[in-house]
Amino acid sequence: MADEIEVEEDRLFHLKPGDMLFAEGDEGDSAYYIRSGAIEVTRKVGSAEVVIALEQEGGIVGEMALIDNQPRSATARAVEATTLVAVPKSEFETYLENTDPVIRRLLERFVTIIRSITAEKVRLILGIR
Repeated sequence: MADEIEVEEDRLFHLKPGDMLFAEGDEGDSAYYIRSGAIEVTRKVGSAEVVIALEQEGGIVGEMALIDNQPRSATARAVEATTLVAVPKSEFETYLENTDPVIRRLLERFVTIIRSITAEKVRLILGIR
């Protein structure tokens, strides 16, 4: 996908292990296609950070905040040397506008469901007290 096409240098991000891409609560300005490497996605549960996903090459992170215009619901951090392609909000919105309305509503619904998983539900699901 994005690794097969030319991308402007200002849309490429290179992260070292441990570098944060975005933090829970940040405003969403871009989604990110993972060209190489891996991104760990975590949520705060009390004083702990719980890993909720590990996205690798070919994955996308940061899209939820662009779909529903809400703050980031999780923190994203590189777990190894990672190269990402930024998809700015304006470009992402163009893709959404050109998507079948039924598919767009499904995406919005999925994001609502994912966001409804509160810290308390994460604790219950993971058995954390």
